[in-house]
Amino acid sequence: MGLLLLTTLALSLSGRVLAVEVERVSRDGPDEIRATVSVAAPVTRVLTLLEQPCHLLQWVPKVRSLTVLARPGENLTLVYMATDLGWPMQLRDSVTLFTRSEGPPVTLTMQSRPDSVPAVDGYQRIPFSEGSWTLYAEQADTTRVEYVQRVEPGGQVSQWLSDRVGVTEVAELLQALRDYAAGSRSITCGDDTSDPGLP
Repeated sequence: MGLLLLTTLALSLSGRVLAVEVERVSRDGPDEIRATVSVAAPVTRVLTLLEQPCHLLQWVPKVRSLTVLARPGENLTLVYMATDLGWPMQLRDSVTLFTRSEGPPVTLTMQSRPDSVPAVDGYQRIPFSEGSWTLYAEQADTTRVEYVQRVEPGGQVSQWLSDRVGVTEVAELLQALRDYAAGSRSITCGDDTSDPGLP
């Protein structure tokens, strides 16, 4: 397997300069996309922004709905998410099991569970995804976030296109987290389930 590096310290997207480092590693099946960003917030705050639906709906790009389906264990959360990634992707949804390891570092591991919820009309279910969020305390008020994902898009989208688009999508995702964390220090929200029904 070859190694394809698309590493940037300032990746320019849509005229903005993003402080995200991105790396794409060739794998059998979906490529692995890794990204790193420093966030001006302590680990506990970043973890809150990653785990509470009311926050996620504010900063995750292109999300249409997000629902906590179940909490099957103390550190386990099953989540349904519907997204609109734009052309050439049709509307997509996913069901993901998040497992939190307290660390340090704190890690949220993601594993798709596509058969946990019946198919939803109008949405292409993502058949496979896996990855992780790992949070390292750099200083009292700064967290280094390391993100890893592998995604099989399903439907008529080729894997090579999904992998290529994924680099940009991941960079935008981490930049959105960084921006939201910087501007949301006083924002709180309940431990809600967001939308009571699927999209």
